[in-house]
Amino acid sequence: MPEGLNLKIQAESPVARAGAGDISERELSRERYTLQTTPPTRVQPAHPKKQLFSVPVNKFTAKCSAPSPNLERIRSCLEQYRAQTPARRVRVRPKAVSMEDLTPTKRSKNMREESTLEAVRSPGLRSPAEEQAAAKIFKFMVVSAWRRRRDEVRCLRKTLEYQVSCSERLRIQVSTLKALLDSDNAKVRLAMRELERLKHLLRDKDIEKALLQREKQALERDVCAAQDQASEMSIGWRNCRNELEGVRAAAAAGERALSQERAAAADARAQRDLAFRRLSIIEEELAQHEALLSSAEEEAAALRREADERTRQLQRAAEQLRQEQEARSKCSRECAVLGARVSAAADETSALRATVEHMRGEVQRLDRALQITREQLDWWPRPLTKMLGAARSWLRHPMSFPEAMLWSLIPARHGC
Repeated sequence: MPEGLNLKIQAESPVARAGAGDISERELSRERYTLQTTPPTRVQPAHPKKQLFSVPVNKFTAKCSAPSPNLERIRSCLEQYRAQTPARRVRVRPKAVSMEDLTPTKRSKNMREESTLEAVRSPGLRSPAEEQAAAKIFKFMVVSAWRRRRDEVRCLRKTLEYQVSCSERLRIQVSTLKALLDSDNAKVRLAMRELERLKHLLRDKDIEKALLQREKQALERDVCAAQDQASEMSIGWRNCRNELEGVRAAAAAGERALSQERAAAADARAQRDLAFRRLSIIEEELAQHEALLSSAEEEAAALRREADERTRQLQRAAEQLRQEQEARSKCSRECAVLGARVSAAADETSALRATVEHMRGEVQRLDRALQITREQLDWWPRPLTKMLGAARSWLRHPMSFPEAMLWSLIPARHGC
């Protein structure tokens, strides 16, 4: 092989880019094994722009052809060459390949264009036939390496297209998730606004509840005052009822006394029937008209006039009728006393009945007023009740403007 032969070989593998030249089958298998057994967790973080190609890809995934007899012959020639070479062979350690190393960059392209490999002349070749054979072997190895690199480039292109499609799908997913996130954020904002509105509504409801509780307490105080007033009225009504019962008992006692007096008068009239026929008639008329006490006096007066007439008629026979005249005067006096007592009892009874009727009317009026007040407290609004109480108080107790202002500022206003 002539010296000074410079061949530019495009090395796509990281070993060739590192300056180690071509690799043998053993190194090739060792590198393949290293790439297949390297876990994905050893991938180093790459630049954000290169995160699309951060997935480790095996470059030796292309379909391998069956070993040919020429490859065996070339391998034997290489073994002989290594045996004849006295220099120590530099061992190249295997390197884990990442997507960052496989991604072509501007710097790597410049390094590939500038890198040149010099063909080393074998010291054992002397004849032109050996040189020609070595040149053929060299050309065959270069062509086979180029074919392998082309398969690797095809595999890397497919991997790149797959990664680009994956990145497009990821971009679509990211845009979709972003739209979903925006919609969720809009829903969250709407929910927060609704929550704020509900909070304001709850605060307003609490304020309204507090106002209603204060109004309820004021109404309870008014109801308590009304109940106290009603209890006082019921106590007064009970007192009036007790007085009425006492008056009724007194009236019953008076009626019993009157009946006793009437019985005594009846006895007296029965005793006077023998001597006074007209007096018996008057007593019978008086017994029949017990309810008409006012007419009893007139009848008594008529009886007195008739008695006077009888006395004038009987004066002629004074001696004979002196005893009868004394008895008649005595009976007239008793009748006068009895009429006076009956008239007094009738007046007292009518007065008691008028008082009882008046008390009953007052009790009924107070019951109606209490019922109306309760209905007003149950159904009327509080401001209207206050206005009516104020108007009623002003009508009952006229006051000046400063007194009215002071009265409106004081909470307890005549029980309203």
